[in-house]
Amino acid sequence: MDEQATASGGLVVISIDLELDIEQRDQFGEQQLDEARSRLIAMTARHGVPATWAVADPLHSAASDQVLAAGVGHELAVLGDRTWIGYGAGRTRLDRELARRFDGPRQVGIPVTTLALRNVEQVLDLDLLLGHGITAVRHPAVDSASLARKLAPPPIRFGIWQAPAAWSIPPRAGWWISSGWRIRRETQRAIARGSQLHLAIDAPRLIAACADGLAAIERTLAYVSAQRALGRVTVATLGQLARQSLKGRSAVPTRSVLRSAA
Repeated sequence: MDEQATASGGLVVISIDLELDIEQRDQFGEQQLDEARSRLIAMTARHGVPATWAVADPLHSAASDQVLAAGVGHELAVLGDRTWIGYGAGRTRLDRELARRFDGPRQVGIPVTTLALRNVEQVLDLDLLLGHGITAVRHPAVDSASLARKLAPPPIRFGIWQAPAAWSIPPRAGWWISSGWRIRRETQRAIARGSQLHLAIDAPRLIAACADGLAAIERTLAYVSAQRALGRVTVATLGQLARQSLKGRSAVPTRSVLRSAA
């Protein structure tokens, strides 16, 4: 049984990447991203499902106030990409960027402790992350649910918890046609095995999927919420799981620790 799972059910974690990269800006506009964000926030609030929302800079993101005001226990995270955190960026630039994106928001009362990687596989200078109060790292999501299950979660290093592999949704064009039963199947598998399901929603891909994609996400949130109401799953953010692991409380059932997030 996964150490982050409950004793009598599964664990569902949802993270959402809310930025357009350079290539995507030629295809989509910020207005489309804003509309997708507003609808996602409304959906999570409607179903009471907390998520980890990754943005480039929480201090200056248009999403921050809306996410934190939703009232369902959302977490803001920093979305890291290869332009400043990848190979060749250097320790000096990385340290400067971490200070701007993590220390800056905290100075105005925005709690940020999670780094979500998008197009870079790993951070070599984990010691720098710890110096800026980062306690959790999420690696880039994969397009296969079965692969996500097989990938072992990285160990805690330098006091930093590294999240289990996430399944990226939508994984491909036309995904909503089969997404409902696929996500339900993975949720049921997590429940039966007492394990976790980490879903990573990619907002730009969601924009490409148009209304069908958003409708599929809503059905997913409704299903997860219903399973939680039946006591079959717990829903938590990455930051919550990191705090639990780093406190050495893995022996305590997740349901009792995270009930307030459910």
